[in-house]
Amino acid sequence: MPILHYRTGRLGRRAWHAMRAGRSLSILWVAALSAAATAGAQSPTTLPDTLYLSQALRLASARSPALARADARVGMALGDLRSVGQWPNPTLEYRRENLGAPLAPDEFVTAYIPVDLTGRRVQLHRATTRGRARLEAERIAVRRDVELEIARAWVHAVLATDLGQSFRVQRDAVQEIATRDSVRAREGAVAEAIALRTRVEATRLAQDLVLAESQAQRDRNTLATLLGLAADSLPALPHILDAEAAPPLRFELTTLDGLDTSGDAATDDAELLRRARSDRASLRAAELARDEATLRRRVEQAGVLGDWQLQGGTKKTSGFLTGQVGLAVPLPLFNRNTGARQRAESAVRETDAAARAVELQVDGEVLAAAAQLRILLALRTRMAETPALGEVIASSARVAYAEGEMSLLELLDAQRAATDARTAAQKFHANLHLARLTLARAIGAPLVPGSP
Repeated sequence: MPILHYRTGRLGRRAWHAMRAGRSLSILWVAALSAAATAGAQSPTTLPDTLYLSQALRLASARSPALARADARVGMALGDLRSVGQWPNPTLEYRRENLGAPLAPDEFVTAYIPVDLTGRRVQLHRATTRGRARLEAERIAVRRDVELEIARAWVHAVLATDLGQSFRVQRDAVQEIATRDSVRAREGAVAEAIALRTRVEATRLAQDLVLAESQAQRDRNTLATLLGLAADSLPALPHILDAEAAPPLRFELTTLDGLDTSGDAATDDAELLRRARSDRASLRAAELARDEATLRRRVEQAGVLGDWQLQGGTKKTSGFLTGQVGLAVPLPLFNRNTGARQRAESAVRETDAAARAVELQVDGEVLAAAAQLRILLALRTRMAETPALGEVIASSARVAYAEGEMSLLELLDAQRAATDARTAAQKFHANLHLARLTLARAIGAPLVPGSP
């Protein structure tokens, strides 16, 4: 009895220590969750004061509904692929016979195991492996497309905001002229028609300003939706002319940094095409789809003869327990898998044509994007000084008009020219950013640093 008591106490102490250890693990687990929550609060999803492109893309990778839907569609396709490539399950059967007869019932316990003698399952497994790699390549390609769409939406939102500000500056300048001319008209210094003309021009610019600001709000809403944010929570955007607004692309390709019309375009294009052939995810997906279709054709060719069924089990008859074995062989008399073989053969031809189409499409995208970027880079120096020239024109015109050396129409035309110069520079930088992003997408370079 003391021994039993000693053992019981020992077991109790072990249980107590185990419970304390479990409590310690629980505390550590809660602490880990709290640390993860704290890290999540300080993650890149925290909204910055000014949303640059790199921050927008990192934010989209964590919150964008478009990227989430793209990943979900790939996940559904992967589930379908795994369902097709699964190995068959064995079958276990229990059966009783002679029920209700004066004889003792017969009891059967039989296992059915499918046996692949043609290697069809091995080829199917290889095809499934190719399919998984294809879906991964397609996932990367789709994410790159969505990232480019988000980057374009960011550029459009930044440009629209800046255009609205440019129209506001022009409207304020003309409104100031209209107010001054109204005073001068009441004093008899200028004709009343001149005051009315400036007033009409100010009203027209007010309408243009409303349309520009409405377009800017729509573009911001589009960007917020792609980022997974509420429209009113989107941070401020930088100016398109700021140096920090340029896409932070790292191509690791020397020809892109010095890509201009003075270089050897043929050499640049050859290097860009080589980069696209090696890095473009859509090309890898097309190649893997062709390999997968070829393997599935072999699967269906071997499917003329289906799986054999190896049977084994026990049989109890009249109180005697005996064994049983069997072999079921499908005979390809009425179904020789003709339809599936024809479909697999057509799938190979379709993937061949699709791979050639993707190659031609990628080559065209690379050459077109490179040509557009060269044209824009050739204009970069002249466009850089355009806003300053426009401001000189506007300020000189205002001084000349105040001194009576310029007519009202000339002043309004100078103000319009200054606004056109600034908006032209803004649109040029937006197009330059879009051209760089398009070329990056064409050659397969990631827009998000560190992405595959």
